[in-house]
Amino acid sequence: MKDSKFFKIFFGIYKFILIALTIAMFIIVGSNVFSRFVLNNSLGWADELARFIFIWISFLGAVLAYGTDDHVGLNFVIAKIPSAKAQNLVSIISDIFIMSVLAIITYYGYIVATSATNVSPALYIPMTLVYSIVPVSGLLMMVINLFKIKKHINLFREGKKEKFEIIDESGGAQ
Repeated sequence: MKDSKFFKIFFGIYKFILIALTIAMFIIVGSNVFSRFVLNNSLGWADELARFIFIWISFLGAVLAYGTDDHVGLNFVIAKIPSAKAQNLVSIISDIFIMSVLAIITYYGYIVATSATNVSPALYIPMTLVYSIVPVSGLLMMVINLFKIKKHINLFREGKKEKFEIIDESGGAQ
């Protein structure tokens, strides 16, 4: 995933958006702390907006971590499989299971997001907007998963093993 020029550009823009959201959240929280403790007047909307931004950062960050293979995984188990074909077959089956979980999350996230009729108490933002990150991130992960399945199928056909970065007992990467 990291080698493709498209993904490098996509994840570069994606990281910029995450950084911008994180900076916005820190500014909002910092302003609210300043207002509360220095001016003795809390910003009523700040906590709510910071919470919503944090939710979006969490889901968008999960997509980034999945796309760059930084999610917690058991790659050391797959890396120990001696046969390249068996290794890739296990990866393909694993990716299919992941796709089914992502499809369920996306489907039910869409149902929840579209059925929400309430608005947030302080900002009057439709909760559909807040909840929509679940199906959006699910769809993004499904697209990434399709590329991972394609990569593993190609590696299976070529009989090559995937290269994993595995931490050894001394704490260094192999």
